[in-house]
Amino acid sequence: MNEPTLRELLTEVADAVEPGDRLADIRARTRPSRSRLWVVPAGAGLVAASVVGAVALSGGPADRVAEPGPGSGTSSTSPSPTDPATTNPTPDEPSATETATPALPLRATAVYYVGDTPDGLRLYREFRRVPASDPLTAAVVGLAQAPQDPDYSSPWPSDAIAQVSFDGVGADGVLQVSLRDASLRGRPAGMTETEAGLAVEQVVRTLQAAVQARAAVQFRLDGNPVDQVLGVPASEPLAQGRDLDVLARVSISTPSEGQVVDNDGPLVVSGAGNSYEGNIVTELQALDGTVVVVPTPTIAGWQEDRLFPFEVTLDLSDVPPGEYVVRSQTDDPSGEQRFHVDNRRITVVD
Repeated sequence: MNEPTLRELLTEVADAVEPGDRLADIRARTRPSRSRLWVVPAGAGLVAASVVGAVALSGGPADRVAEPGPGSGTSSTSPSPTDPATTNPTPDEPSATETATPALPLRATAVYYVGDTPDGLRLYREFRRVPASDPLTAAVVGLAQAPQDPDYSSPWPSDAIAQVSFDGVGADGVLQVSLRDASLRGRPAGMTETEAGLAVEQVVRTLQAAVQARAAVQFRLDGNPVDQVLGVPASEPLAQGRDLDVLARVSISTPSEGQVVDNDGPLVVSGAGNSYEGNIVTELQALDGTVVVVPTPTIAGWQEDRLFPFEVTLDLSDVPPGEYVVRSQTDDPSGEQRFHVDNRRITVVD
């Protein structure tokens, strides 16, 4: 993956949404539509994955972080292949009766997934790079894929979302999400109420990032508002809740999981965090946990209900080729070792 190209894409990703708790409660907004964008993902739904553990949750929105990097929308994925043609032309020579389908552009998108923290399950953000014709399609395609980071998961079935549209403009608009299956109304066996709320928050934040606005989300079934989703009341459009109730306190944007980096140059690690006195510490570890590049501190922010951008540079000049883990961690003055941690596995080459 070419890093400069990735960074270019990520500067365009729609996650620069003003944080705040003014939308902490469910709100209903159905203003007349001034713009309408329908998305029909080709075979895309939400990836099935089990959610484990408990989560203390009251709701939460996508954080505002205007930094470049692949954590809010970076990763390569492929669209579902089209049905094979009845004829069998060579790949470079389509038959005269076929019209070649132009390749979709790769779009950066921020996707939220579930991961564990000392405070229970929370949402982490991954940047994905997916083929899509528009930002909302990219968000749905991203949600349809398994997270790159094996520490994350998604509680949604693979075909959950049928269509998505955005009615209106900005925060005054409403994101309309059509569900495929009436079974999504109820909470699955084994899923707690707080886990269900976090799952709904996952979709809300990912779609808000796509439209660059904290618009409310209306879930629909068969063309009508649905009364509940995964057991969560949803008859009215839902707003995101408070950031620190649902977001992990640190989330790495760059590098992306599995990224290949050259030790001829420095490694820039960027992300978002909220920590005691703003302290975020980042280091490079070998797979056995041995520290390879000494911990590098930086200041993000704290005492506000949002995550703050951070960035550090790690010197890789003395790091031999191999597999490593980039690890960013919050501070904890209590002495109870309740650190929020995010990591990315990378490959260093000469």
